[in-house]
Amino acid sequence: MIHSALDLNNIFLKINQKAKDGIKKATTISAIAATGMVLTTALPSSASEWTARHGLSSSSYQQTFNNYTKKGYCLKSISGYQQAGKANYAAIWSKNECKPFIARHGLSPQKYQAAFNAFNKKGYRLTYINGYEIGGKPFYAAIWEKTSGPAYEARHGLTEKQYQSQVTSMSGKGYGIKHVSAFSLKGSPRFAVIFEKNMPTWKARHGLTHSQYQKEFNKSAKEGYRLKVVTGYRKGNSDRYAAVWTKEGGQYYQARHSIPTKNYQHIFDNYRYQSYEPKYIEAFNSASGVKFNGVWENKKFASKSLRSIERKVGQYMRDNNIKGLSIAISKNNKLVYARGFGKADITKGIAVGPKHRFRIASVSKLVTQAAIKKLLKETSLNSNSKVFGKNSILGDDYPTPSTNPNIDKITIQHLLNHHAGLTNINKNGDKKDPMFSYSGSTFTGLINWTLSNYPLASNPGQKKQYSNFGYSLLGRVIEKATNADYDSYVKNKILNPAGAKGMVIGRDKKNQQLRNEATYYGGGAYSSVKPQRFDSHGGWIATPIDLLRFMRHNNDHGSSHYGLMDGTAAVYKKNYNSNFGYAAATNSRKDPAVLNSLMQDIVNSTSSWPSVNMF
Repeated sequence: MIHSALDLNNIFLKINQKAKDGIKKATTISAIAATGMVLTTALPSSASEWTARHGLSSSSYQQTFNNYTKKGYCLKSISGYQQAGKANYAAIWSKNECKPFIARHGLSPQKYQAAFNAFNKKGYRLTYINGYEIGGKPFYAAIWEKTSGPAYEARHGLTEKQYQSQVTSMSGKGYGIKHVSAFSLKGSPRFAVIFEKNMPTWKARHGLTHSQYQKEFNKSAKEGYRLKVVTGYRKGNSDRYAAVWTKEGGQYYQARHSIPTKNYQHIFDNYRYQSYEPKYIEAFNSASGVKFNGVWENKKFASKSLRSIERKVGQYMRDNNIKGLSIAISKNNKLVYARGFGKADITKGIAVGPKHRFRIASVSKLVTQAAIKKLLKETSLNSNSKVFGKNSILGDDYPTPSTNPNIDKITIQHLLNHHAGLTNINKNGDKKDPMFSYSGSTFTGLINWTLSNYPLASNPGQKKQYSNFGYSLLGRVIEKATNADYDSYVKNKILNPAGAKGMVIGRDKKNQQLRNEATYYGGGAYSSVKPQRFDSHGGWIATPIDLLRFMRHNNDHGSSHYGLMDGTAAVYKKNYNSNFGYAAATNSRKDPAVLNSLMQDIVNSTSSWPSVNMF
């Protein structure tokens, strides 16, 4: 049922309790619709107990609220902030411990007070409040639950001096701080607070700078306190923080403050893919733009294991001067862990997240191998089909040089197994990989030039000699046989069915960097490395998660591969004996064997993995 409202900012959401499989469902919603745009934080596919969103306009928030309450979620956290002069919202919904609740946002102080009085009379208890400034005016968002509890009182619109006075007064009466929200009103701090009796031992601080807060957090942790809430606000032109800690048990948790918008999604995803659940998220207008604070808990992954992984990765990165690293691990074809470490871009200060894409160098060969095997199943070609010469796949396009006649014996299987006799030693005896040495820009020129300047080192089929050029030829075989671009065929036949839709051929230049692609460090990363040319032997960019999606879908195609070129190292391994798979990539050129040792050590030393599937 939809009711009318007097104020566009006065949006009333009421959830009546009706049990169905133990879940409360929305039965009455009153709202005002408007236009807006949504920036989302994806719902974990295997962790549907919760979901989170940020960057929501008022109307988008309303629509999202309606959607999730219908699915049995209850609102746990909401935070308002100003973006481009308008209200935006960040919120968390959960299916855990849901009670009948009422939530409102966009309330003026007067309307908030009226709502508080009305809901209090109906037996609803204020459990969450958030204050924020829009256009120089104060607004509030709040959650009330129909539940019993100790005596409580709430205050809002307090100045810093009034807040301190209230804390002193209420603590003297046996009350503790259940929740606090601070915000800036025209540069002056304002506080909204919920006091409650029978609180566990607690402590609160406010007016802290970034470094002072961090120091207090570390000190409190050593004293056995657990962070309850951290809220950010401006005081003049600088940022300040208020926080509450309690001495009580709970799940292993992590807390962050002052996360810039550019890093929030990456950091959020890092927690998500380690099985953390957000318990509290606050967005606030800092002196340097929108920032986020948050608390995450983990009840699925042992804290000892999480800390061990972090230590091992940190040591590896320090020892090898790694700028950024992303890893992903699967067990029984289920994604159980993923995380980014370090910086995706040092200059811009971008943290690595699980959704950052990296060049994977020669790991690309496994993708091409899978595509060739698919091609052989769907066409008249077979593994013994000749690549060059009369009645061959590429013979009409590339004539056999008189100085290199044995290329006519090369088959698809020879190229797949690196048994074609192709070499990196040219006719002058110089050891130069043709994929890096050729100065032209076309595949036609590359192939003709290589066939004329690089004689076979052995007869095809005689012995193994690793060849990037051989896999470049396989890319051209695919194009000739399908009359489609190599990458289009691979996406349609291999990657899209695997769910690895983020994998694409990279670009050559830094100014051509793709969305969520890491920046590469080291000489040659944007000069000698040419992903557009390297396509089928080393041109793909991918997240480690997408590589594991590919692995799950094509787990009969190769068990492992390393990738290495300027600015990049990558590993991909499927361990058939232990049912583990892993993938990792860096934005620095370092020995991939050392990276593989790190990944193997993590897998071997972690005794228990969470029972999740985050694909």
